[in-house]
Amino acid sequence: MKIKTNKEEILNSLQVAQYFIASGSTLPLLSNILFEADGDYLNLTATDMDISAKIKCKVENIKEEGKTTIPRKIITLIKEFEDGADITIESDKNDNISLKCKKAAYKMPGLPAEDFPALQLDEKKLESVNISQALLKEILDNIQYAALKDTSKRNLNGVFIKFEGNKIEAVATDAHRLAYYKAETKSPVKGKLDYIIPLKTINEVSRVLNPSDETEITLNFYEKVIEFIFPNMEIVSRVIDENYPNYSQVIPKDFNMKALIKKEELASSIRRAAVISSDKSKIVLFKFENNKLYINVSTADEGEAFEEIDITYDGEPIEVSYNAVYIMDFLKANESENIEIKLISSMNPGVMKAEGKENLTYVIMPIRK
Repeated sequence: MKIKTNKEEILNSLQVAQYFIASGSTLPLLSNILFEADGDYLNLTATDMDISAKIKCKVENIKEEGKTTIPRKIITLIKEFEDGADITIESDKNDNISLKCKKAAYKMPGLPAEDFPALQLDEKKLESVNISQALLKEILDNIQYAALKDTSKRNLNGVFIKFEGNKIEAVATDAHRLAYYKAETKSPVKGKLDYIIPLKTINEVSRVLNPSDETEITLNFYEKVIEFIFPNMEIVSRVIDENYPNYSQVIPKDFNMKALIKKEELASSIRRAAVISSDKSKIVLFKFENNKLYINVSTADEGEAFEEIDITYDGEPIEVSYNAVYIMDFLKANESENIEIKLISSMNPGVMKAEGKENLTYVIMPIRK
């Protein structure tokens, strides 16, 4: 294989590929990127065996078609070349890699492409869905923060997505809070599909989605695999083959109290008050009364914080404690000017809504002292 390329045209693709490279793997090939020069394009593939990405990269000149795998350090090396530099990358029959740029020359060992363990789509495709990048980005960014960050409960370490007709429901929860988003697509599915997509996959897909791009990508569904087809990239991921909890019964429907609060004022007050809390859970006491929200944090070792915010409030006075981190996650994910908080009692889950986002519901459990 021998290619000539410009720094920018290959670096952009390599920087996407690096997010899919296995970290800390004992299998050397998983620390490499598969290079395949074919026709006018260089295809770059990276995987950790749970998720795989193949990126199509237009390069200046493919002098010799072929394939090899190259260590991830090539990304760091190419970054250091001056902008606009022309780079030649070549491999011999023993997968020895040479890289040249102006007067600089580098060599490094590669590994055979034939041994590269890319994920295979050898199952029968069950269904396909087309969805705009902007809509999928909107859905994922508004809920993924609520998913469990570790694998102690594997079914919660991902986002649950259900397609029925042209309707989508997406849910993420860690059992302490839950984010729910509903939307519609232009292309309906036959019957019903539901999958738990791993959080790592959700994070990486969201990273490459364009929030202002209304063009559609394709989601292909297999029994144990999901595939995301972009114009110049394919992402393949295993799904979590477990049952997801019944989320609909967790979302309250009727409320006794409602508060409308300016988002930025609430966020800044919580940030300041949370500084005082040394507790991991960052417990913050909310008191709603007479169009006021009183925010209080009190710890024996760190001191006390008190904030007062003017709000619009309908209901009886109530005190309820929440994890400040969970509140802030919701506020950071939304750009709305106002936030609505709906309550039943100090013992029941509360609901947060962002102004202008009727499709989004955030449920948060109170902390019982």
